[in-house]
Amino acid sequence: MTTPVTFPASLKNKLIVSCQALTGDPLDHVDTLRRMALSVIRGGAGGLRLGGKDCIAAVRRETNLPVIGILKRIENDDLFITPDFDSAREIVDAGADVIGLDCSARRPASAEPWQKLLPRIQGELGRPVLADIAILEEARAAEQAGAVAVATTMFGYTPSTAGRRCVDWNLVEQLVRSLSIPVVVEGHVHGPEDLRRAFDLGAFAVVVGAAITQPQAITERFVSAITR
Repeated sequence: MTTPVTFPASLKNKLIVSCQALTGDPLDHVDTLRRMALSVIRGGAGGLRLGGKDCIAAVRRETNLPVIGILKRIENDDLFITPDFDSAREIVDAGADVIGLDCSARRPASAEPWQKLLPRIQGELGRPVLADIAILEEARAAEQAGAVAVATTMFGYTPSTAGRRCVDWNLVEQLVRSLSIPVVVEGHVHGPEDLRRAFDLGAFAVVVGAAITQPQAITERFVSAITR
């Protein structure tokens, strides 16, 4: 009998920090990201979102906090987020507690279809899937397919939402109202006021990345204030 998988209850009302770096960024180094993760844990992060087996394994040795793991791959300008079963197994073996999976319209056609991959991850690897989506219809499809939670990660990066760089609060409200699984707000969370608003609207957890862990993006925001 297969043991049901669930999203970690310990993440409810918690800040999850994404400790990742863009390819070529000076911070794109496993030990640097490990140290960054330890620093945000000291600051009170309730969980982490990490990319790649090496980074996940390095941080896993240092903490028991829940880790949402993904594997990113870029081919011919296509972004793959956990593209196939082997990549999911790789990050599970490294210590991920939850697998982040692109379930949006942006998922490249050459990637393994998420509709088939999602139940395999949960059934064969025994790890819950957090479905990265951009719109309500994608969230509903992911819930129907068995995802244990959805995240707004892909909002702003799919054909129908391209270029939008702020949280769609109407979408958050719709997701909370329409779904029976946890809703995670991720993407374009710029400050504590966004964090508070997400929880006030009923979000289960919130992921913050660039606003905390990317000095280049933080610096650009400050510089833009004096160069406009």
